[in-house]
Amino acid sequence: MEMKNIYVLLGFLTLVSCPTIYFECGCFISESINGFPKANCKSSDIDIKCLSHQELETLGLSGNRLNETILSKLNSTEFEKLEHLDLSNNMITRLSSFKFNTMPRLQSVNLSHNLLTEMPDDPCRIPFIDVSHNNLTDMHSLVVLFRTNAITKGNPFLCNCSSPTVKRLYTTASHSKLKNIECILHDSDQPKPLSTQCHKEIEQNQTSLLESIILYCIQYFNSITLFFLIMFVIGVVLLCKKIK
Repeated sequence: MEMKNIYVLLGFLTLVSCPTIYFECGCFISESINGFPKANCKSSDIDIKCLSHQELETLGLSGNRLNETILSKLNSTEFEKLEHLDLSNNMITRLSSFKFNTMPRLQSVNLSHNLLTEMPDDPCRIPFIDVSHNNLTDMHSLVVLFRTNAITKGNPFLCNCSSPTVKRLYTTASHSKLKNIECILHDSDQPKPLSTQCHKEIEQNQTSLLESIILYCIQYFNSITLFFLIMFVIGVVLLCKKIK
C-alpha cells in the first residue's frame, strides 16, 4: 500500500514538474519558467504567421540554414510579447537594420555563427546582442554596438590602429559596454585584445600629439611676448620723441 502511494506521488510530481510540450507551427512549443510559451524550431516548415499567434516570449530558430529572408518575415509579423530571439547557426549574410519594430519587448538577439560581413548603420537599441563568430572585418561595425551589451568574439576584425574609429574604441573602452574586443594586426596574426594590439602605436601618437600641442603653445607664447616687446619699444621711442 505504501509503495502504491509512492508511485502515485511520483506520478503527480512528474506531471507538475514536467512542462507541457506540443508541436505547432512547425515547432516544439513549451512553457518557460515564468509561464510564457517558448518555441524551439528545427524544421523546414516553420510557419511564422502561426507562431505570431502563440504569444511567445522566446523564439528559437537556430540551426535551420535560414538566410536574411527570415528577417523580413519576422519584421512583417507581430510578436508583441517576444523578448528573446535566437537566430544563431544559420546562413544570414546581411542585417539591414537593428529595428525589430514588430517586437516592442525584445531584450536579446542571438546572431552568432552566421555569415554577417557588416552591421547596419543605425545604432543598436537592443539591450543584448550576440554577433560572435561571423565574418565581420571592419571595426567600424562596432560603433553601432557601442551602447549595448554585445558579444563580438570570433570575428576576423582587422586592427587598423591609425583609424579614428579604432582610436575611439581604444580610448573610450572604459565607458563602453563593449568588452574584450579582439582583432588581427597582421594577416598571419592571431586575434588578440585591442588594448594589446594597438597600445604602442596609439600611445606614441598621443604622446606626439601632446608634444605638438606644447610646442605650439610655446611658439604662440613667444609670438605674443615678441609682439608686446615690439609695442613696448615703439612706445618708448614715441615717448622719447615727444619729450624732445
